[in-house]
Amino acid sequence: MTHLNRRIGHCIVIGALFLVGIAIAYGSGLLSHSTALFDKPDPSVSQVSQSRSVSITADQETAQNSGMRLAKSQTNRATIGVNLTGIADWSTQWPFVDVFKTSRPWIAQREGTEFGQGGTLKLTPEGWIAALEPGQWAETVMMIDSPHYPAGLYTLLYEGDGKITFAFDNAKIVQQSPGRMRVQVKPDGAGIFLQIKETNPQNPIRNIRFIMPGFEKTYQSQPFHPLFLERLAKFKALRFMDWGATNNSEVREWADRNTPNSPTQASEKGVALEYLIQLANTLKIDPWFTIPAKASDDFVRQFAQMVRDRLHPSLRAYIEYSNETWNTMFSQFKYVSEQGMARKLDENDYTAALRYSSERSVEIFKIFAQVFGAQSKTRLVRVLAGQAANPWTAEQILGWKDAYKQADAYAIAPYFDGDDQDKNGDSDLNDPKNVDKTLKLTPEQVVDNLMAGIVSGTKPMIDKNYKIATEQFGLPLFAYEGGPHLTSHQFPDEKEPQVTQLFAAANRHPKMREVYRIYLNTWQSSGGKLFNQFVDVARTSKWGNWGALEYQNQDPQAAPKYQGLMDFIQANS
Repeated sequence: MTHLNRRIGHCIVIGALFLVGIAIAYGSGLLSHSTALFDKPDPSVSQVSQSRSVSITADQETAQNSGMRLAKSQTNRATIGVNLTGIADWSTQWPFVDVFKTSRPWIAQREGTEFGQGGTLKLTPEGWIAALEPGQWAETVMMIDSPHYPAGLYTLLYEGDGKITFAFDNAKIVQQSPGRMRVQVKPDGAGIFLQIKETNPQNPIRNIRFIMPGFEKTYQSQPFHPLFLERLAKFKALRFMDWGATNNSEVREWADRNTPNSPTQASEKGVALEYLIQLANTLKIDPWFTIPAKASDDFVRQFAQMVRDRLHPSLRAYIEYSNETWNTMFSQFKYVSEQGMARKLDENDYTAALRYSSERSVEIFKIFAQVFGAQSKTRLVRVLAGQAANPWTAEQILGWKDAYKQADAYAIAPYFDGDDQDKNGDSDLNDPKNVDKTLKLTPEQVVDNLMAGIVSGTKPMIDKNYKIATEQFGLPLFAYEGGPHLTSHQFPDEKEPQVTQLFAAANRHPKMREVYRIYLNTWQSSGGKLFNQFVDVARTSKWGNWGALEYQNQDPQAAPKYQGLMDFIQANS
């Protein structure tokens, strides 16, 4: 019974962490579309006299030499990229054959205490367990909340002296010798809980690897799972916003970042840049990097040097400053607002935030240009980004100190979320006031509503941004994110599960494939270029239905959004 109670305690804590994690990992989608969720007044109305004129006359040719060189190199066809879902122990994505790379940061445990209340763990400089106090142990979690992982004999490798155990019978040690174990794994959704019960302070346990069946001989030369690679192979860009843990990042200096030697890649520091570059090189797909908001010039310079030296010269690197710095739900907004006010860029903190984001983007672009030298024109794509639902942000970001002259593209997140017949800024489907009406709909009717919203809401939004970015400033229009935007966390607690189930069924409906055809063709016909799906693999939940696939080994024929993306890629290749 004690064992059972402890497992229940795990589930309660993990459930809470899961919800928080989903909210953070997919936060960029939660508030990207609806203007009703952003109640800040548009400062351009009252402060237009303070805003510099952004008309283009004699400067237009200069802008074309930067952004339009990219636009002219492209055809009228749009291309499709993808955002990679964040690395986490609860993710349904299988990026690495070494599952330990997706493990949760160490949890301190102690006999007689509640879960996670084991005190402070002593760590090595690299992050491994240096020593344990009497009655204390360290624990981590892998593959939780999803049964969709390969079963079979996993190989656990490690260095050092100590004792490693597993908490539950879904991972049974069947063979072991110093530094090596064979573990029979039966994924059941409860998670694999690995425990370090003892470690030698003079030779601590370190460099743990937990290798999926069949990859023990190849995991070092090829760290990525072949199915993960296969599902990404046809995309044209890989946006690493979530892999870089960009939202709310506290990374400032180069020494702060994760490296391939870090115990896990599922930390608040993001995935090591070396892996991002290696994945791009392996797939021969252009990477899209998002630089942490607080990154120093030295961090940016060393980041650029590694990209220059390691990224295959045939690939272009997309460079963007942070993610959604206009979005008040993220700490990066607070940071850019404070920096903008400190520089006295405007009396209004929101306008100051936009202008600082624009200035800092250009500063970062210039550092990359210095590092890349003559190669910068062919190997870099400099991206400025703003809020799709508020095209005024485009004018502020692009026009401030002629930032558009230093950029190659402007990007938005043109999500679709259905029709807005009452014109209150929320889609009718996402509006809590309409919950009873929404629950009377069938999944197919929800899909039909999404189709109608593409015509009534998404297309006009794209058109407005295209007019500013491309017609006014001469830059091609990209989508840094996009896809369906249906969430149910905002509904009353007693009705949320029903709405969640309905929205999940709608996202799984075969007709969603047709929705994507209409959506992507609308993006292309409206002048949009590179479009990045948000995201590749993610389960459905009340926080959203973001994944093109719900889990890594889902049959693509049962994933209509993924099919719709592949259809468009094939039709426009």
